[in-house]
Amino acid sequence: MLLEKWDPVGTGFTRLTRTFHPNDAAQANVFAAAMRSEISELEELIAIAQARWSNRIDAGWGSSRTPEPVLRLREKRAEIQRLLDGLLARFALD
Repeated sequence: MLLEKWDPVGTGFTRLTRTFHPNDAAQANVFAAAMRSEISELEELIAIAQARWSNRIDAGWGSSRTPEPVLRLREKRAEIQRLLDGLLARFALD
């Protein structure tokens, strides 16, 4: 088949050697900073939600099953982390 050996980056290039316009790299840095900030805020919200959940369980009127809001926050945090990891991999940012 023709596309078996097709390389989307191009012959002789790897994602690590590919160059980007400085503006793209600068914008990637801004996005990375925003994502790190969002992850930090989500971690704080997750900690608060888990503490409230633990308090309810300790009081004897909470469910032992992890509440949906906590699960949604964890999913959102994981999604943003995946996006950040992809951005860092593409632009080789620190």
